[in-house]
Amino acid sequence: MIVTSRYGLLFSILLILGVLVAGCSDQSPVTTPVPTTALQEKYFAGDIIARTSSSTDTMLFVITDYDRSADQYTRRLLYKNADGSWGHFVTNVSEKAPRSLVESVYPVKIAHIQISSIPVITPTVLVTVSVTPSGDAPAISGVSPIYGGSSATVSTTISGRNFQNGATVRLARAGVPPIFASGVSSSSSTEIDCTFRFSNAEKGIYNLVVTNPDGQSNTLPAAFTIGDVPPIIGGVSPSEAALNETLSITVSGQNFKEGVRVSLLKSSSEIICTSPVSTESTKIVCNLDLRTINGASAGDWDVTVLNIDGQQTATWNQKFRITGST
Repeated sequence: MIVTSRYGLLFSILLILGVLVAGCSDQSPVTTPVPTTALQEKYFAGDIIARTSSSTDTMLFVITDYDRSADQYTRRLLYKNADGSWGHFVTNVSEKAPRSLVESVYPVKIAHIQISSIPVITPTVLVTVSVTPSGDAPAISGVSPIYGGSSATVSTTISGRNFQNGATVRLARAGVPPIFASGVSSSSSTEIDCTFRFSNAEKGIYNLVVTNPDGQSNTLPAAFTIGDVPPIIGGVSPSEAALNETLSITVSGQNFKEGVRVSLLKSSSEIICTSPVSTESTKIVCNLDLRTINGASAGDWDVTVLNIDGQQTATWNQKFRITGST
């Protein structure tokens, strides 16, 4: 009887230990959460964004929302009021764009507005008045100059025929607002003088459009380039040297950049003018080694200047002469 009791007690102890062990095994291991890096937007609803802090544009994008899950901004075009304040919408249309794209193209916040207080003002639709053509349509044959810096003021002369007093001139390119010329005057039916004022204009190639008051117009495709202005060579001094001579030359002109490359060209031969130094964008001084070992030979050579930044070149044809050896 005593043995049976002892076995019963032992069995009870083992049973209790089994329950405790099973309870401990049910506990899940503690998992340390892995921190995640949240996307941090730069702009918030109501921020007006621009390419530069000095932007003078009359319409800019305003941020209306940010979708963190898609990492996209929602934006709308905001327009200036007549008094220069921001602003008003002309439609209820908005668009989505990736955050990285918006922040790289428009890196500057220039103002903040309360979107709920901005009205939608639909432009008044003007009644079109039919104008009977009073002559032949204009025809553009050329324009000078054909380049302008993106923030430059450029006086332009347009040549052609059938130009009328009161004609308008504009530069047009798909995807950007047209750029209208000011001070348009026509001294004759074959020439128009006008001025383009660029304020951080979109770089690229533009079509030139002339429209007469009677509504007839003409377009010269790819007529004008806004961007880096190419170099212009106006002179070389000296313009002659003897074969096997070593000398310093000065190239004068316009639009020379700090990083330039000057060379003489004749057929497939090239002589590099070493150590070029550009000052005030109008003068380059460099050294010529006219030894035959460098490919020099007697004759007339072209002078070339390359602006390394922008890869734009100017050439002065057969303006440097190498005479026979001394």
